[in-house]
Amino acid sequence: MADLERVEIERYRAELEHDVQHLVKKYCRIMGWEVPEIDEQQARALIFQALKAALADVEQA
Repeated sequence: MADLERVEIERYRAELEHDVQHLVKKYCRIMGWEVPEIDEQQARALIFQALKAALADVEQA
């Protein structure tokens, strides 16, 4: 049964990646509005860190 789930999630992998890219772009824009001289690399690193923490929290819930 686990193989069926893996096959199914692989069908959505590209969509998941697209959604994550959209989230990163969204929060980069928001951070840019708040801090116009923001370091984009550092902002992206912080966004990924926050996304990972949020995923871990949701996974535990």
